Amino acid sequence: MKTSTIADAKNNLSQLIAQLDGNEPIQLTRYGKAVAVILSQAYYQKLIQPNKKLYQAIMNWREQRDGRINIGFNDAELDELRDKDSCRDFSWAE
Repeated sequence: MKTSTIADAKNNLSQLIAQLDGNEPIQLTRYGKAVAVILSQAYYQKLIQPNKKLYQAIMNWREQRDGRINIGFNDAELDELRDKDSCRDFSWAE
């Protein structure tokens, strides 16, 4: 990742923005410590967009599991998974 001091960024903002075309973020530093990052609009959009393939895979998995969307564990399933050596009473019910 490229870096720039805040003072340099202030004096060369147009050049820094032109460098963002490559989608590589630029880290801004103050007294040698990272304080901010400048991102291109394309890179920013990529970060805030959900991973649609992953989301769709999760939704497909949920639909395939007994046709239920809201998947949870009941008490019997939790009992099977729970370590019996350090067991405490627990219920999802309120």
